[in-house]
Order: sequence, then C-alpha cells, then structure tokens
Amino acid sequence: MVKYEDILEARDKMHPEIIRTPLQIWRHGSQVTDRIVQLKVETLQRTGSFKARGAWNRLRLLRPLDRQAGVICASAGNHAQGVALAANFLGIKPTIVMPETTPEIKIIQTKLYGKPEIVLHGKNLYEASLKARELQKERGSIFIHPYDDDAVIAGQGTMGLEIMEQWPDVDTIIVPVGGGGLLAGIAVAVLTHHQDVHIIGVQSENAAAATRSLEQGERITLRDNKTIADGINVDEIGERPFALLRQFDIGIIRVSEEQISSAITALCQTAKLVVEPAGAVSAAAAIFHADKLNSRRRIVCVLSGANINISSFADILKTHPTVIS
Repeated sequence: MVKYEDILEARDKMHPEIIRTPLQIWRHGSQVTDRIVQLKVETLQRTGSFKARGAWNRLRLLRPLDRQAGVICASAGNHAQGVALAANFLGIKPTIVMPETTPEIKIIQTKLYGKPEIVLHGKNLYEASLKARELQKERGSIFIHPYDDDAVIAGQGTMGLEIMEQWPDVDTIIVPVGGGGLLAGIAVAVLTHHQDVHIIGVQSENAAAATRSLEQGERITLRDNKTIADGINVDEIGERPFALLRQFDIGIIRVSEEQISSAITALCQTAKLVVEPAGAVSAAAAIFHADKLNSRRRIVCVLSGANINISSFADILKTHPTVIS
C-alpha cells in the first residue's frame, strides 16, 4: 500500500525534466461556477501528460539486472510516452503495445523518446494488455503497469504535493480517473495531512468502471466502452487504487460525452489551452456539475493530458458552439 513517505521520496527523486507544472486561474470557470477555479496544467509536461511522473518513479527503482532485461507496457498513449521517456533517461530498452485504435498523435509522440519498439495490437487496452503480457513471458522483460503499481501511484501522487504547496487554501481537487492511479496517488498525498480537502474523481458516463466499482463495493469489469476520452477508457479500476479510494471514501462524478466536448472548447477559447478529452473531464465536472461541490469555493481542476489528434480537436471545436458570451 502506498504511503505518504513514498510520495515524498518520489518527489525528491523526480527527474529534472519532469517539471513542476503551474496552477492557472480559469476566469471563465470561476465565473460560471461562482467559485475560484484554478487549472493544474499537467498538459505542459514534456510528454503532454502526468504519466511521466509514475513511469519515471517505477523505472528508477528497477535493479540493474531488470534494467538489462528491458521493460514492456500496454497503453493507449500517455503511459506509453511516459515509459518511453523514462526508459530513454535510464538507457533501458522499452517495448510499447498500443491498441490499433490509438490516436495517431500518441503513436507519433511515443516514437520521439528513444525510438522504442511499438506493437499495435487489439481494438482496446484490454487486448493490448494481453499481448504485452504474452511478449513479456517470451522475452523476460519487466511489465510496467499504467496504474496498478505502488511506485507508479506514488509518482502520480507528487502532483498532489505540488497542488497543496501552490495553493494551501484549496478545498476541492477534481481529478480524471481511468484505472485510478492518479486519483489514488493524489488522495494519499493530500488527505494524509489535509483531511478537510475534498478529492473528487471524474469519469465519462460511457466508461465508468471505477464509479460502478465504488458503488457496488467490488471491482466491476466493463469492456467495449465507447468514449472520446480514450485516455481514461479503462475496463477495470486497479486493485491497489480501488483499495485506496475506498480507504479515503473518494466519490466520482460522471460527465457526458457532450459535456466533455464542451469543456474542451471552453478550455481552448477561455484558457488558451489544448486539452485531450480525458484531461478535460475535470473541467466538465466543475462547470456542469457545480451543484455537487456544495459550499466548496476554491477548486483545482487537474488537466491530465494534452495529446489529442489535431483533426479530432478541430472537429470538436467545429461542432460545439462558442462558450464566450
């Protein structure tokens, strides 16, 4: 189980090229919610996503023999880039298995980090994961799980430490959730010493395995989900994140596909940011479900990723009207 001290160590050992991302006031979000809303702009990471934090923390802990064996992972894109970057820093050979439906931008970006071997397989992350496990057994490499791993969770949790340092008065942090690693890491980092802060997860209503699992008290598998938020389209929450979210009694808001698209438009027009659908769900929750924030007044929305195909981004902006009145 991940402890607060693990997250402190991950922060202290973080690679210097994995940056402390800024908080940015979101005036439009503040206006429409009648609250102070700030954005944790994780889109500015070198890989365009928070995933570099956990990948680096996991790979830096590998023993020399494990590093020689190489690493392998399955990912829809952001974890792939994080693993490829961390492996490049450490001189480790990475193999990345991606679903055949992975956005082209994420494949192109992954190839930039040390020329990893990329294998396209399956129509979803589940099928890609099965292939990665098969290749792992054949090659003897080390499997790097995107979220169900203590070192990965601790690395992601460093974001929670940053938020509290940047805005000690924050009372609510809204976090995208797929497999649950980021949400669980932030929960440990923040709630260990700041129990008054409200941590909220957000999922697409079309891919809500974590939500259903917490509601039913056991991990639920939902396959063949269809959502534009591919970065959080996970069929089952991780075992470790699930235990941590139950421990801290974390709730999750569901947002619609329409709300996600509208949030992308709003962030582009009013905050001048490019945010992928999975990263924009936190903003969608803030502006469309402000009633669920109760009396909370100081909100941080975690924008977890920026890796969206330009054509998809253009389509969303074209089909959703301006949000500026």
